[in-house]
Amino acid sequence: MEIKIPENCNPITREKFEAIESYDHYEDAITDLNQAFHESYNNLIHRTYERLGKETTPVIVMAHEEVMLFHNGKQETVNVIPELYHKLKSIGHVSFGVYVTLADNGYGELRPDIRENLERQKYLIDRALKYIEYDPLPLKYMATQRLTLESARDIIAEVLAAGEVDEDKLLAFSKKSAPLYLEGAGIGARLEIEMLHETVMNWIDRIGDENWENIYVVVCAAHQGRYRETTLQYFQQLLHEQEGLAAEMEDRVIYAEHIEEPQAALDLLARHIVDRRASIDLFGSATRLQRDLMSDGASDYLEELLAE
Repeated sequence: MEIKIPENCNPITREKFEAIESYDHYEDAITDLNQAFHESYNNLIHRTYERLGKETTPVIVMAHEEVMLFHNGKQETVNVIPELYHKLKSIGHVSFGVYVTLADNGYGELRPDIRENLERQKYLIDRALKYIEYDPLPLKYMATQRLTLESARDIIAEVLAAGEVDEDKLLAFSKKSAPLYLEGAGIGARLEIEMLHETVMNWIDRIGDENWENIYVVVCAAHQGRYRETTLQYFQQLLHEQEGLAAEMEDRVIYAEHIEEPQAALDLLARHIVDRRASIDLFGSATRLQRDLMSDGASDYLEELLAE
């Protein structure tokens, strides 16, 4: 069957329309019926997408270092990651970088390539220690960051002198580094949230309380960080949303895995809105379509199939 695509369809939704004909690998009346469903579904997605970012439906998209406001048909973008954040993050990566280098070698004699890598890392750490003396970090962060660098430099020196990676010494280094790493990460979270909060509060003043009640937020980040991601926590608490392990608890704040482009984030949001409304009307539950539709049937059958 011929799929009709709206003329002003956004590129992401257009791709969904164009993919409809590839969903089924056979041709018959049932295939046509299935494709007709997807066409109708994507038409509703398109119309929902068109309403996002208008005066009464503002949207915030958080992607990497930038937070974007879509409102009144316009987009405003603010970078919420200060330079200090990057410096602290880079220092924090040193401990992890040394660990993975030594783990790559494994316990025992040092490989030539690992020795070369460690020598380079030690050189860079020495440069960084001199740099923070010349251009110091804020005093309240200085001691921890210097200790992080010095600990990494010392374990490298020990390994290079011994010519081998000792299990006890590596584990001791890891145990010492972990709290320093987490402390630095905590500082980074504070810096990011401070700037994000200032930006969002300014937006609320401009949007107005009435429109703010209709706000949606999409947080774009990687799969691994989904649970308790920093900015996700911020928006969940700001909008009084419940925290969950996956998508089931998402309402006005949603998490977009492996999505980087704002258009793709808005397309996902449109599908979230449509599915949530359908879930309420069909199943009497806003969250039923935020998990696999076959999940209940699968659980029932697996209990029967694998029963002792």
